[in-house]
Amino acid sequence: LKHPWALGQTPGNPTFAQPAVCWRVLARMAVTPTAAIVAGTSGSAILDLASPSVIVLALAVLAVVLIRWSSQGGSDQGIASLATPMSPSSAESIVGRVSEHGAFSSTPRLEGVISPGGTEVMYSNSSEPYVFSNDNCDGKVLFLHRPTHDRTLEKSGNYPFSDHFKGRKRLWECRIQFRFKRVVNDPLLFGIELDEYVPLNAASKKLMGLTVAALRHAAGKDLYHSPGDDPRTVTGPLEKPVFTMPLWAFDQLIVTPEGEDGPSLCDPHFSSFGSKRADDRSAFIKEISALKLRPGPTFTFSFWGISQFLDDINWEITKVIPFSKIDFNKFCGAPPVHYVLYTLKDDEDARGESRHLQSRKDYFFKLSFWSSKKPPSRTRLMEVIPPEALRRRPETEEVKRRKGWAGLFACCAPSQRSS
Repeated sequence: LKHPWALGQTPGNPTFAQPAVCWRVLARMAVTPTAAIVAGTSGSAILDLASPSVIVLALAVLAVVLIRWSSQGGSDQGIASLATPMSPSSAESIVGRVSEHGAFSSTPRLEGVISPGGTEVMYSNSSEPYVFSNDNCDGKVLFLHRPTHDRTLEKSGNYPFSDHFKGRKRLWECRIQFRFKRVVNDPLLFGIELDEYVPLNAASKKLMGLTVAALRHAAGKDLYHSPGDDPRTVTGPLEKPVFTMPLWAFDQLIVTPEGEDGPSLCDPHFSSFGSKRADDRSAFIKEISALKLRPGPTFTFSFWGISQFLDDINWEITKVIPFSKIDFNKFCGAPPVHYVLYTLKDDEDARGESRHLQSRKDYFFKLSFWSSKKPPSRTRLMEVIPPEALRRRPETEEVKRRKGWAGLFACCAPSQRSS
């Protein structure tokens, strides 16, 4: 409890989520009026002349709080991590940039970083799309999500893009716009990728089978799924866990001729543009299969087909097992998870290879995402969020309202919380 980490506030529950704060409160409850309480900058407290029975009760409550705190991700390694602070060289440079964004937002949301070519941290329901650029394309992305964490708020309709979600079953929608820098000759695949192989027991494997079957029913039979290669049994290059689909598994396509601007991803009439898979599935598949992805036109896609099964904000899989929800981490191990679009190239060292090895992937888009309710460990955040992704966006009113990344790193530095 003497570690400097304990002096900061954690996101969402600044009063009782920190052990040192709890200790001070419980200490004042436990001692008699004549007790001496000494609280220094280290967060320590000295108790004297306390009622034994009250102290026992206070310690019991503190133990519950500590257990709850550690199980909710107070740090990436529980209580033990308090003895291993991050080095200033690895933390201060990034935390310094992060703290410019003000106080942590208490509203649960999807968050992430785009690569290759992203320049900022992304979150759901932004008032403007996020821009990225890489060797393959220039693009924009916008991620819409219902407030699935709050049924009352969802029913009220008082949240961004509520008019769009009204009357629809989808939990979220991802809109991506491309201007290609070269002709794309190989099939462009999109889907979900994990960082590494996740060991699964028999029950989890069965759950995964049911989940993939449900997703295949929603997205189509050409879905590719691999649980990844177990490094304990496979030698050589390893395949990461991956779930991909062909482009026609997207739900909406808008092709804008060269010389014209593509549609705004925030347009309230966006759903009426272009072609949609739900209107005529056969015609839609035929249209996308005949697409020539090349420089000149603007290609805009939107995807929501499997969203009814994947609640990104609550980090749960739904509707696969009746009346039951499955924690994402049962399958992915730990956040982040990656939305990806890539082609597969021939690799001289992997000729005849059917696996989606990293050496074969040519990424056009990769969104490493997580829920603010269940963010990655502080170490993983430092790895995922590069300094260039923390540059300040133009100071629009919306941006001012949504400042707030210091809280994510409350575990690394004293709180910078502001009103």
